[in-house]
Amino acid sequence: MNFERDQRLAALFSRTHAGIKPGLDFMWELVEALGHPQKQFLSVHVAGTNGKGSTCALLESAVQALGLTSGLFTSPHLVRVNERIRINGMEVSDEVFYDLLNQVQSVEDGLSRHPTFFETLTAMSFLAFARAGVQVAVLETGMGGRLDCTNVVEPLLSVITRIDLDHTGFLGETLAEIAGEKAGIIKSGRPVVIGAQPVEAEEVLLKMAEKMQSPVRPSGDAVSLSGRKQTLQGQFVTVSGSNADYGGICCPLLGKFQLENLCTAVAAMELLQELLGVEPEANWVKTAVENVDWRGRGQVLSVSPPLILDVAHNPGGAKALRELLQELFGKKAKGVLFFAGLADKDLQGFLETLRPHILSCVCLNLHSERAVSAEQLQKLAGKQGLEAIILPLDEARAQAGALVGDADFGCVAGSVYLGGEWLSAGTPDLGERLQE
Repeated sequence: MNFERDQRLAALFSRTHAGIKPGLDFMWELVEALGHPQKQFLSVHVAGTNGKGSTCALLESAVQALGLTSGLFTSPHLVRVNERIRINGMEVSDEVFYDLLNQVQSVEDGLSRHPTFFETLTAMSFLAFARAGVQVAVLETGMGGRLDCTNVVEPLLSVITRIDLDHTGFLGETLAEIAGEKAGIIKSGRPVVIGAQPVEAEEVLLKMAEKMQSPVRPSGDAVSLSGRKQTLQGQFVTVSGSNADYGGICCPLLGKFQLENLCTAVAAMELLQELLGVEPEANWVKTAVENVDWRGRGQVLSVSPPLILDVAHNPGGAKALRELLQELFGKKAKGVLFFAGLADKDLQGFLETLRPHILSCVCLNLHSERAVSAEQLQKLAGKQGLEAIILPLDEARAQAGALVGDADFGCVAGSVYLGGEWLSAGTPDLGERLQE
């Protein structure tokens, strides 16, 4: 990027300091000023706590397998902010990104205030999809659902993945309260796919669906899996849906928890195909699943020694990661954790959940004002009785093989920020990632 673009990107990210502004009144004002681009394409709206990103990626792949032009809007990004807006599986170019930014900024002076970082990117994604002739866009909520700025769309269907405790300061202290916020994406008369849920959350979602007269398709009733085998190359399962038996499929997303996401995604794929009335090729679900592209979730960085990267950052995510490590390396396996995280996350709970499988920690500093210092992380590890050293991230990455040594595995986890900085391999960071 040139200097002018770097300056503009810095200005965009400076809007993160305005914080999160839940509510839709301003977003309606913004999209009206832009000519309501969100009405120019069909959409699938996805909310949840854990698994919504993977589910979105699977649905993006399904749209393409149906022979349609896809759009995908997700957050946060790992390495480049452009990753948040994809068309047919490709992130938008820098030229397109800044053209979209220009278009949003051209209407700002006539608005009641300037849009936040996330509002700006959401509007940019709507413009990108409208401009590119996207037929179906998959939209991930940033946080919650009811007041999330993506919630100005009228989707073909809504999808809600597993709900857990996260963002409690904004969404509520209980699963029921959080589910009430997530349920805000359920629209009148529009169907909703509900993934596996805690009972407390499911009751809230079903009540909202009944109130909105929205047909419900529970993923557990619609899709079944069998014959599972897992290696570092993927998970091999036999998939049966409501409409067809899809046979053996290799899902590149690792971990038992990803099978839950797979069931939710396949249930939504079938419903989407029904709603669109498209006659796909016989193997379209297999094609969709096997071609999914989603980094940072159980991603295998190295086979020898085994090194896994996962952006889990809360106790629920840590539990899923723990199960993945057990599945891949055995219930008694122990490894080295490359660890970093943010101050607004339950890092003690995260570490406590993974503790049975951790020999030692390599504590890392992140380039974020929200990050917990490596020294503080070292103290947290000490409370768990773990040895911990502090290293610069570049050194830890370069020496990862030696640091893992004879341990059963190495694991990079604790924050989406960490995943992005690790994957950037030393390239300049394009800014802070939000809505973790």
